[in-house]
Amino acid sequence: MFFKKLKFREITVFKRKNIRGFVGGLLGIAAGMSLTTTIIPTAVTTVVGGEVFFVRFALADYFAHTALVWCAAAWATARIGSTKLGAIILGLTGAITGLLLALAQLGTATNIVLSSTIGSLIYGVIGGLIISGIMPGDDERIMINLDKKKPEENS
Repeated sequence: MFFKKLKFREITVFKRKNIRGFVGGLLGIAAGMSLTTTIIPTAVTTVVGGEVFFVRFALADYFAHTALVWCAAAWATARIGSTKLGAIILGLTGAITGLLLALAQLGTATNIVLSSTIGSLIYGVIGGLIISGIMPGDDERIMINLDKKKPEENS
């Protein structure tokens, strides 16, 4: 019975904005946590040198704040569902959080601030492309046509 009904429907992946926003927010929390524990410490120690643990320890106070900011930005990215806007939103979020974290905890040396900001910017752009790519909007590209008699719709 279920498969008979399913056979004549078109199914979109994450069609409802509420679900897309919720999943986007969860992915944003994970991305914000990853930014403070891995991305910024790796970027800074690659450019400046030193031990990753000390940078990670310095950023630990802002772990939850960064996760919440990234949750809000990823929620907006998922709700919009546009690849270009998703890359812009999370790229700017990455650059701003990388800049603020560097200035607040790591110091004002130019190489530290630039490595943190640029590393976070790149991470945000890639994250925005991924989140908005796996959760397209209502009229976007991922459609599964289970009715073989009906032609595929190409946009």
